[in-house]
Amino acid sequence: MGSLRIEPIAVHTDERGSLHKVHPDTVDGEVYLVRARPGVSRGHHLHTSMGEWFTAISGEGMVVVEDPDTGEKEEASLNDQRVYVPAGLAHALFNTGESELVVLACAESYHDPSDVHPHPVSRA
Repeated sequence: MGSLRIEPIAVHTDERGSLHKVHPDTVDGEVYLVRARPGVSRGHHLHTSMGEWFTAISGEGMVVVEDPDTGEKEEASLNDQRVYVPAGLAHALFNTGESELVVLACAESYHDPSDVHPHPVSRA
């Protein structure tokens, strides 16, 4: 499928610790923190007109996307990188670790309930 954009996170360190620039661009929409307990998934929907960026803040996880027309799936780790899911792809976040997963989600536009369509996504 090859539709995900995956980018490294810029990390700057010094004697005090580190600064992780997880979303260096201007955000046109809303920003959320998504939390999931170990072994739990969140999302399972698609947006017809909005893409989203996802970055793990803590914990371990992955995003899985599915083309609703072909059933083709793609997955990407959320660890140490940010992942863009374009409009039209069903997606879900999966906690793959032993602690809570906290993900920063940056939407391209403001929430529109008519743009959210449920779609189950299983791991590839």
